[in-house]
Amino acid sequence: MASKILPYLRKSLYVLSIIILLVVLYFLYENQQNQICTFVKIKIEAPEQKELITQEIIKNKLDKWYIGGLSGVPQNSISLLDIEKKLEAIPAIKNAEVSFDLKGELKIDILQHIPLVRIMPPKTASYYLAENLVKIPSKDVDIARVPVVNDFCTPEMIKKVYTLSTYVNENAFIDAITEQIFVKKGDLIIIPKINNQKLVIGDTTNIPEKFEKLADFYVDGLNHIGWDKYQIINLKYKNQIVCK
Repeated sequence: MASKILPYLRKSLYVLSIIILLVVLYFLYENQQNQICTFVKIKIEAPEQKELITQEIIKNKLDKWYIGGLSGVPQNSISLLDIEKKLEAIPAIKNAEVSFDLKGELKIDILQHIPLVRIMPPKTASYYLAENLVKIPSKDVDIARVPVVNDFCTPEMIKKVYTLSTYVNENAFIDAITEQIFVKKGDLIIIPKINNQKLVIGDTTNIPEKFEKLADFYVDGLNHIGWDKYQIINLKYKNQIVCK
């Protein structure tokens, strides 16, 4: 008899434990919903020198969107989805995740688009180009340390500038020495941080090989005679470097 009752008892205890767990979770949820937002914690994922969005910018946005801010507001009065949508409408923000922790802190995790180059046309507003040719207006964002293009560029040339900037960003040595990029007679030209020097890249073909030649030239050649020896270092021709 006992052997027949035991399975039913186990099932009953199992069901009872589930019910108790659901009740506890319900009360925890209700308690959390009635909890006050104690603090807003903002985390931004972006390289320090390429930060367009800062904690101060986000705090100012929140104060503008939600009069009086969010600290001290009950959690059930705060729409996490609404905050995420507003943040992701900012051009520089790629993704935003908003949540509450058990302490009542509102956590905002932001993934920023990484700028590669800043385009500064003569007569129109400047903007940053990020991955996948994403355009980010330079208004209302911080200043990123990226190469600058001070020239009018056609859409086709913008794509070439983007391609070059992508390679610059991925090459630590070239990225470290690059100050500016400009276009002259269809040639892409890098202005390095070395005074009075131009690096003529030409078009966007074989850029890795051109960068490799340049690095070797600086290390094996200019290290011995001085990095400011030449004003123009031309890399546009295959298998050779022409200097003036």
